Amino acid sequence: MRDYERLSGTWQLTRGVVNGKPVPASVARNTILITDHNTFRFPKASGVGTHPAGTFTVNPTTNPKQVDSIAEGGLHAGQLTRGIYEILDANHKRACWGALGGPRPTRFTSPPGSGLILQYWKKIGPVPSG
Repeated sequence: MRDYERLSGTWQLTRGVVNGKPVPASVARNTILITDHNTFRFPKASGVGTHPAGTFTVNPTTNPKQVDSIAEGGLHAGQLTRGIYEILDANHKRACWGALGGPRPTRFTSPPGSGLILQYWKKIGPVPSG
C-alpha cells in the first residue's frame, strides 16, 4: 500500500507541541484532520493545523520522509509549508512542520523558539463519504 493510501482517513490529534509548548489535551481532542489521497481539511476550527484546507505531496524515498503542504484559500493561499512525516503503524502517524515558507525540519522535535509544529495522530475512521 502506498503512503497516500495509508495517510487517507479521519485522524485525531493525540499529542502536539508548537514552538516548544505542548498543545492542551482539550485542544488536541477536538483537532480532527481528514486526508483523502493528496488533499486535507480540518472540519472544525483548529489552532494546530498548518492551514484549514489544501493539498499535499509526499516523498516517501527520503529519510525522514518529506511532505509539502499548500494552503487553499484564506490569508496563506498558495503558500508552502514544508514538513517531515512517519507512518508509525496502520493507525498512527507523526509529522513535524516548519514555519510557513521556512525550511523543512530534519527531526521530529519542536524546541522553544524553533517555530516548529510537532504532531502525533491516531486514525479514527475512513474518509467520510459525501
